[in-house]
Amino acid sequence: MEKVINIQQVQKTKKDPIDYLSENVLLLSLNENFDVLSANETFLKVSGIKRDNLGKLNFFQHLCDELPEYIHDELSYLLRQQKSWNGNFAFPNINGKSSWFHTNIIPSRDEDGNYIGFNLLATVGKSQQSLITEKDTTESWMKAIFNDADEANILIALDGSVIEFNATAYEFMSWYTQKELRLDENMSHYFGGSFSKTFEALFEKAKNGQKQKFCRTFKNLSGYEKIVNMELKPVSNSSEVIMGVILNSTDITQEVNLEKRIRISEKKLDDIAFINAHEVRAPLASILGLLNLLDFESVNDNSKLILSHLKKSANDLEKIIHKVSESSYLKQSDSNRSA
Repeated sequence: MEKVINIQQVQKTKKDPIDYLSENVLLLSLNENFDVLSANETFLKVSGIKRDNLGKLNFFQHLCDELPEYIHDELSYLLRQQKSWNGNFAFPNINGKSSWFHTNIIPSRDEDGNYIGFNLLATVGKSQQSLITEKDTTESWMKAIFNDADEANILIALDGSVIEFNATAYEFMSWYTQKELRLDENMSHYFGGSFSKTFEALFEKAKNGQKQKFCRTFKNLSGYEKIVNMELKPVSNSSEVIMGVILNSTDITQEVNLEKRIRISEKKLDDIAFINAHEVRAPLASILGLLNLLDFESVNDNSKLILSHLKKSANDLEKIIHKVSESSYLKQSDSNRSA
């Protein structure tokens, strides 16, 4: 079963997904001790390091030896707490000088969710200032490549083939189609029926630089449904050339079902207000009218006392009904404002 969860899986493929997108991006996989486990061709080209020597490299000792000690300690501490880090600093290059990279380092986990090290993704720039405009592109790639518990991300080539995906995307496709999401497989393989044509049309627009947002209900072979917000986002390199498309999907089934339950509750509240205002108050108004007519009748003192208590109780009941109706109306109005 081919389940892409972290960068090490990339080594199983002939084509590195980052190399496919851009020659300005380098990719590293680090273990818990920050030793280099794997790297893409871009890193080898920039640094001049041989692939056979990767196992002898340590991120801090060999690649960041020019960092000030306080930054070295701060960064090391942050990563050991399994925190993400992003910022600009220089890596050594093949000419013995330093090249600026906007760098993102995030924890890497295996398919069981166990922490195994870090993934590093860096975009090269001519200077530290030039990296500011490239930061968004790098972060967009990260969203598609690295794990996200809530969002399914698939990086798609312009020909429609899968370049990379995260665990959430794999799990969704397994649930929906009972097919394994695989590298280099065309996305049309996973979407059938009328949605296949719709997806192709939206994908063409995304390839031309138009971000596409839509919501769709998916029903799997067992009849279970999920409501999913989907977005197709074009991915550009630092030269603003579109190199691929990210399919980002978020399951909103629980939110939609909660909204439905809220609307049902609001309807019940509205019904209660109507019953209080009309069906209950109408007979009470008749009782109050009859009690007022008795004021014109000749009754003894004991009967007057009873009538007085009846009037008081009826008036108290009317106030309660009014209060309930008013409260129900206010709650409904507040709910409508917050929706």
